[in-house]
Amino acid sequence: MHSFRRILALIFLFAVAAAAQTPDTATLLGQITDAGQAVIPGASIKLTEKLTGATRTAESDSEGRFRLAGLPIGNYSVTASKAGFANLETDLTLRGGSTAEVQLELKVAGVSTEVVVTGAAGQIRTDEPQLGDRLGPVELDELPLLNRRITYLPLVNAANRPAINQGDVFMNQLMFNTNGSGRRQTAFVADGSTANDSWGRQTIFTNIPLLAVQEMTVLESAFSSEYGATTGGVVNIITKTGWRNYHGDILGNWRPDATSARLAGFTETSATSGNQIISDTLGQFAAMFSGPIPHTEQTHFLFAGEYSRQDRGSPVTSPVDPGVFVGHYTDWMTFLKLDHQFNASNTGFLRANTDSFHDTNPNGAVGGNNLPTVDRIFRRRTYTLEAGETAVLTPVLLNNARVQFQLASPITEFDPVIFGTQFVVPITAVGTFTSGTSQSALLLNRQYEFNDTLAYFWRDHQFKFGADVLHAHNGGNSKEFGGPIFLGQLTYNTCTNTVAFCESQAYLGEIANVRQYTQSFGNANYTVDDTLWALFAQDNWRIRRDLTLNLGLRYERQTFTDSNKDFAPRIGLSYDVLGRGRTVIRASYGIYHSQVVDNAQANYALGGPTGVFNYTAGPGQIGFPPSVSAVPLPAFPPGAVAPVRTIYLRPGRAGYYDQFFDTSLLIGYPDMLQNPYSQQWTLGVEHRLAQDWVLSVDYVGSHTIRVVRPLDVDPPTTFVRTAQGQTRSAQAANCTRPLWVDFYAEAGRTCNTVTANPPQPAYGVITSDVNNGFVFYDALNVNLNHRFSQHFYMLASYVYSHSIDNVDPDAPGGNPNDPRNSVKPEKGNAIFDQRNRFVVSGVYNAPYGFSLGGIATLASGLPFNYTTGTTNSGDNGATTDRPVINGVVVGRNTGRGRAIYEFAPFVAKDFSIGERVRFRARAEAFNVFNHANFVGYNGVFGNGVAPAPGFGAPLTGITNQLPARSMQFSARLIF
Repeated sequence: MHSFRRILALIFLFAVAAAAQTPDTATLLGQITDAGQAVIPGASIKLTEKLTGATRTAESDSEGRFRLAGLPIGNYSVTASKAGFANLETDLTLRGGSTAEVQLELKVAGVSTEVVVTGAAGQIRTDEPQLGDRLGPVELDELPLLNRRITYLPLVNAANRPAINQGDVFMNQLMFNTNGSGRRQTAFVADGSTANDSWGRQTIFTNIPLLAVQEMTVLESAFSSEYGATTGGVVNIITKTGWRNYHGDILGNWRPDATSARLAGFTETSATSGNQIISDTLGQFAAMFSGPIPHTEQTHFLFAGEYSRQDRGSPVTSPVDPGVFVGHYTDWMTFLKLDHQFNASNTGFLRANTDSFHDTNPNGAVGGNNLPTVDRIFRRRTYTLEAGETAVLTPVLLNNARVQFQLASPITEFDPVIFGTQFVVPITAVGTFTSGTSQSALLLNRQYEFNDTLAYFWRDHQFKFGADVLHAHNGGNSKEFGGPIFLGQLTYNTCTNTVAFCESQAYLGEIANVRQYTQSFGNANYTVDDTLWALFAQDNWRIRRDLTLNLGLRYERQTFTDSNKDFAPRIGLSYDVLGRGRTVIRASYGIYHSQVVDNAQANYALGGPTGVFNYTAGPGQIGFPPSVSAVPLPAFPPGAVAPVRTIYLRPGRAGYYDQFFDTSLLIGYPDMLQNPYSQQWTLGVEHRLAQDWVLSVDYVGSHTIRVVRPLDVDPPTTFVRTAQGQTRSAQAANCTRPLWVDFYAEAGRTCNTVTANPPQPAYGVITSDVNNGFVFYDALNVNLNHRFSQHFYMLASYVYSHSIDNVDPDAPGGNPNDPRNSVKPEKGNAIFDQRNRFVVSGVYNAPYGFSLGGIATLASGLPFNYTTGTTNSGDNGATTDRPVINGVVVGRNTGRGRAIYEFAPFVAKDFSIGERVRFRARAEAFNVFNHANFVGYNGVFGNGVAPAPGFGAPLTGITNQLPARSMQFSARLIF
């Protein structure tokens, strides 16, 4: 705690002494000239924000230049005046974290004036090379979003790909991959502060109602040193401010099941899991109200709320309790923001928002032969409180400060509906029947953040200096999805009788039918104190009017890891060809470090030598219960021999683990836990084809190293396979492990490769996290953008890319085929390697109050891995082995799935009710042609020469398929 205070004090002193505009504000630079291009000093410039009426003023200097920094984003009117000249007025839109530049030409009264704008919303950026998209009010209001989830918006750029086949489908937001990064690598920023969850990096810490979002900027690459803790993309969210007049918005949204199609590949009677849903309904209500605080013109408020209720039906095919189990997802979000202008130089805001949701059938736990008795309710409640202040210290010096508290209570909670012993019965006719569970979890997270940034303008330089410190205190009981089975699990002999009898109490209550009993023992609690702090410096240097050099340096430190040299230099170049703001050539290079999630500690604590272990006993063995009613056991059975355990080690703790075994015998056990980092480079051109039409073509390259992966560091010797069907038993594999070889050598005994010959070593598989993963990503990005004007908006985005890695970041099943050869033999297509992806989105405001448009996606299929379905090598710490085809073990992710096509159109009609009230009716469809879009496939080739039945066939259910056709209808009242 003392070190944390010293770090906080150091960063605070740095920030105050050196103290940029934060990602939620903008800067306007300009120059005023006359018709002969002579500069005009002493001209008055007035900037008025149209929504709130707030004004800022400046005066041009001796070179005719002016600057206004720390501006809230939004629509502005600019007025320039000078005695002897006609007043000039123009409008522009400022976007978050950007610098807009205007060239204002004043002329004598009666002669038209001229304005050239670059860098504003919809204009070419001539001052920096970053790649990304600004999604403003039109895109936020009009584009169809399934469940109105704001994290679907980044998918309008083809560089972002949904990650639903990589876990966490029970979350209330979409997770996605960007530029070869993992699904937990996206960095979220809200109003200038982090919106990341240090515990798990699952999605936005506290979700924000769509009606409260003013702008979302999605950065895919080449972003400045202001951003960190990511090797992927950045989602910068800026929330709305209150209006100077009272304004309201009420919306109802419905998705009836009757208008929806069913997922392909199964029926109500053939479903085998709860993810194979047969009904899906949604009801949502949202409202927003804003305006000035009574009796003051300097303070505005905005309140928004959103309620969602989604019901999904999963068929239960068990004769014990047949029918459709309806899981209920319920979400409440609230948002309150106060904005206050203290004086002409100081503004501040206070934001408080909450997000509370629960799901009564998360990830389809109930369905098929899994009864409602195995159900667990998932809960997540998060709260955020942020305060910010912007101070214009001098015309060339600006300071932004943010302080934030975030609470997740819980960040993850799994509560079994029936907290009891689990019964598992293999049934010949229908598969496995499961009832009951004691796997629970209760995990919390608290985060405290302070950041301060300072912008200083000097000649042709725009300097930014900043510091950010975030302290997270998290942990609790159990793992993310619940781990230990403290109340035991009874696994029965395969039942060949009728299904009704196999699932009846007559069969379940007889201990003679039980094949084995398993129960967890140990301590399932853990806590983490983790501090992430960073310093950065950025210089955007306008070398010439047509050439800008971006130089940045960032240093990051995460105390949970052992990395302490994570410097991240970044350089960018923007060349405005001909200096007219029509064609820009841009290039960049940078290093980006990612964060290691704090819940990795759950593996180290619960999976360590003093953590939780499972004891299993069969009939006649010590610890096997005398009757079904005798479970769970009150304590570890006296006289029982502790099982050979599988454990998980924290890297860099050899001194601690040496008390349990000699760590020097391990192979590849790391001496430190490091943060992954990527080198990224870009080269591209952006050209304004015509008024409001911009085409960009960019090459993006990335090489990520030190990717964290699980690895067996006490591995058995390599098992070379040259033909199908070759296997080695787990006991034979264990006998070749370094610790086992040493154990038997010291005892003067020989390890029996056929059966256990106690005493044996205490540990079998010993896993640790190692930083030997890598990712290569190369892509061609092509984007054609028409900003919203002439009643029309469009973005056509195409990416051709190839992702190669030796482990898929943030995806389950990261163990290699052979832990002694985990680098070169594992090199293959990444699980998210989607070679071609094309997305076109658009909005057209038609006559008579109609609006129409939508989003169309065409993409190539995703890879899948071939496996034998068994562990041929005998190493239970590895994934199931890959098959041997043509005499060699096939590479990772060799399979390739089917192409993906999806079209989501919408149509809306506005009705005016008087001068200030508008009613909107809207209908939208998703996957309107009901194309079966699969992302998961059966990769079990089998151990034979010919592929097993079903090999290569698509898997079904919401974890393996994108949604089938559905329709949403909404009614909205705006006043």
